[in-house]
Amino acid sequence: MKKHHAAAAMLLVGCASAYAQQDEVDEALQLATGGGGGGGSSVTLYGVIDANVEYLSHAAKGGSGSLVQMNSGGIHNSRFGVRGTEDLGGGNAAWFVLESGFNTNDGTQATAGTLFNRTSAVGLSNRTFGSLSFGLQYTPIYDILLRYDPMSFSQQYTWFPTTGSSNNFSFRARNSNMVKYVGRFAGVTAIAGYSFGGDAASFQSSAAYGGGLDYDGGTFGAAVAYDYRNGAVNTSGNFTKSRNLSLSFRQDIGRGQLMAGYEHFLTNPASTKTASSAQALWFAGVRYPVMRNLKVTAAYYYDQDKTPGNSNTWMGVLSTQYALSKRTSLYATVAYAQATRGNNGTYTPVGTTDATAFGPNQTGVTLGMFHRF
Repeated sequence: MKKHHAAAAMLLVGCASAYAQQDEVDEALQLATGGGGGGGSSVTLYGVIDANVEYLSHAAKGGSGSLVQMNSGGIHNSRFGVRGTEDLGGGNAAWFVLESGFNTNDGTQATAGTLFNRTSAVGLSNRTFGSLSFGLQYTPIYDILLRYDPMSFSQQYTWFPTTGSSNNFSFRARNSNMVKYVGRFAGVTAIAGYSFGGDAASFQSSAAYGGGLDYDGGTFGAAVAYDYRNGAVNTSGNFTKSRNLSLSFRQDIGRGQLMAGYEHFLTNPASTKTASSAQALWFAGVRYPVMRNLKVTAAYYYDQDKTPGNSNTWMGVLSTQYALSKRTSLYATVAYAQATRGNNGTYTPVGTTDATAFGPNQTGVTLGMFHRF
């Protein structure tokens, strides 16, 4: 199968889970490392509603057609959730998070038949030693890369696929059946997780594990993360093996922030007759607060597909967010993607709001708003 990384289809490659929101991940990490256990018990209802109108070029066969559509979740995927903590004394706390995604444009569940499709976890934390939690949770590589992707996994637009669908170059945003550890030691956050496959025939079937280290030096940060995943075992007793390795950096310059990184992906198919495939993704960008309530982000992505016949592509993105208040913002994003090698004219998008692109390039424009509660 030809990968959608050829050119503009990758405009469409937003994470279907996209943008858990860095501030909300920070809050979750605070819960996970004992930051929420200081004052009795608490339960909080929270959420965000995001909607936008998007224009896409080369969205019809023949390459001449365009598409205008309404999307749910351009910057934030729409969701609501409940999180809570209980102070157990001695710096210990119990905590939980239940989070459900939905589509703003039609009110349906983001994942049909699954109420808490984003997070369903319970854990114990200690202010000194960190947290151990259980359930459906964000993967370590997702937690770490979210902080370094200039577009913070916004569905419009980034090239960090996390749905694990038809695109082989992907890591999952979340794992079910996961045991996860998070600890903060001086300026380093350590994250590790193991997801049980639940297959009686093979302990390794559908199992996954990963981990990472994120150093925060104030004005400078650096991180490394690893993700390993097995597919379901086949009749021959084999399974697909997928591996991701990422290196990321950030540097504060004045009020702005520079970010850059590299991700390498390798998959070994279950069938010994199918060749392994590898890809590399380079990214860089800058975030800058032009005014108190206006933030501008520019990002560049280059996807190097090492499979013969598949495309190498690049994409440039410019995004602005204007805050009307602490909870409500307007945003506008424009992106352009171009194939540099091996364009075959058909691409399979990943994101649920995406449209198949036909042609060696694509332009996307999104206008929208979001409101937090």
